[in-house]
Amino acid sequence: MLLATALLIIGLLLVVYGADRLVFAAAILCRSIGIPPLIIGMTVVSIGTSLPEIIIASTSALHGQLDLAVGTAIGSNITNIMLILGLAALLHPFTVNSDILRRELPLMLAVSAAAGLFLYDGELTQTEGVLLLTIAVLYLFFIIRIGRLAERQGIDSLTREQLAELPQEGSLSVAFLWLGVALVIMPMATRMVIDNASVPCPLFWRKRTGYRFDDHCDRHQPARISDRYSRSAQG
Repeated sequence: MLLATALLIIGLLLVVYGADRLVFAAAILCRSIGIPPLIIGMTVVSIGTSLPEIIIASTSALHGQLDLAVGTAIGSNITNIMLILGLAALLHPFTVNSDILRRELPLMLAVSAAAGLFLYDGELTQTEGVLLLTIAVLYLFFIIRIGRLAERQGIDSLTREQLAELPQEGSLSVAFLWLGVALVIMPMATRMVIDNASVPCPLFWRKRTGYRFDDHCDRHQPARISDRYSRSAQG
């Protein structure tokens, strides 16, 4: 179990590093074709912060581990909202003055409510998946429109922080180099995370409950999303 835990941690670190290099390369490539820095900051950087979760969740789904995919999506949102914001406020209380943030908060609440409604019955259908992806695409167009509006009306503090994260220099050769490195690292790192993520769980579950983890899964097997998906695919 110690080896699996070590490989899990290494895999997570490599996924984060690979995502960072991928965002770095993408930002340089976008800038080279004339995309305004503000649009790059509001799209590439914003999406790049969630890239590790996107890759792990999508890879898990492709390998049939749908419970891990759903857990990654939900767990990352809970962690980002509660743990990260809580720690940031604890270490240094802050005030956010951003028109963009005020526009995005209702959307965040609406999407969270929609996801909770879709998953309430323990099943996520293809129709619901298409609907969520459609909302994601519309959101991308929304932030591009807001970015263009911000260019005319002035940039707020939150947007300035996003722009500060963009690479200030870098050639196309450097961008393609890091793009290649990221595309090599991330599949291997993601596989390390998926293969080792569930190994420590049985021991932690047994220490907490006194029952074997697989016995619990057997008793609750019908409620698992992956099993419902498998049964619907077979039918």
